[in-house]
Amino acid sequence: MPHAPRTWCAAMAAGCLLAAPSAEARFGKAGSRAHGASAVGKTRSEGKPPRRGPQRPTLAPSTAIWVSAGVSTVAYRPYSPPSERFFEDPPEAQKQVRLGVEAQGVKQGGALGLHFALEEERWGVSTRWTSLSLRAEDGLGGRDTLHLGGANVTFAAAVSHKGRLRFEGGVAVARAPGATFLGPSLAMTFERCLLGELDLEGGVQWVPVPHLQLDAQLGLALHLGPLALRAGWRGLLLNDRGLVDKVVHRDVLAGPFAGLGLHF
Repeated sequence: MPHAPRTWCAAMAAGCLLAAPSAEARFGKAGSRAHGASAVGKTRSEGKPPRRGPQRPTLAPSTAIWVSAGVSTVAYRPYSPPSERFFEDPPEAQKQVRLGVEAQGVKQGGALGLHFALEEERWGVSTRWTSLSLRAEDGLGGRDTLHLGGANVTFAAAVSHKGRLRFEGGVAVARAPGATFLGPSLAMTFERCLLGELDLEGGVQWVPVPHLQLDAQLGLALHLGPLALRAGWRGLLLNDRGLVDKVVHRDVLAGPFAGLGLHF
């Protein structure tokens, strides 16, 4: 079993990534006079620049990926005697089917997600779809809807009865109020047994082009036979790189999630 202090170090490292600031302008939506969005890093061309309070910096994609890699490394460091190390105890090959639903709350609204995965000992496929309903920025009480989806081929680089470490690659789609983006997706996920039927789970996804998408989560899963109960924290960064109206719009969302799934 993992050593408790090292496991908490992993959780604290992921927390640095998932504690995201509030959004500046709606991702994928043309600017309007209502919110006066301007390019990131520039002031408005007319009048004096708006006074803003101190803002918390957003982690760069490369920083987030290294933080997630550190979480996985700590979570997978062998804690048992040499004869029982992680890489020396592969389970018998068998198919695994995982499906589930998750709900998340964020300051601007909420999200509902579905996921499905089919996996053998090493290779598998994984799909995910998330719909977000966010408060519109025009102050009129409307709602903006964002849809995120993707499909990946997965490879389990480390496998044992205690958990898995996977690398994933595929395609991702983001549908925003003013545009639809399609690009390559890279991801890393892990699950590690903590105590009995309680697991530590997490992962990070990166979509580098045409838009920027960084999605990370960390949480706990309690397995009750084929049923799994999950809860944790998820952070999401979306940046349209100015492809809608030549002005960069960005959303940074973070909040707790909870869900349930089936494994068989």
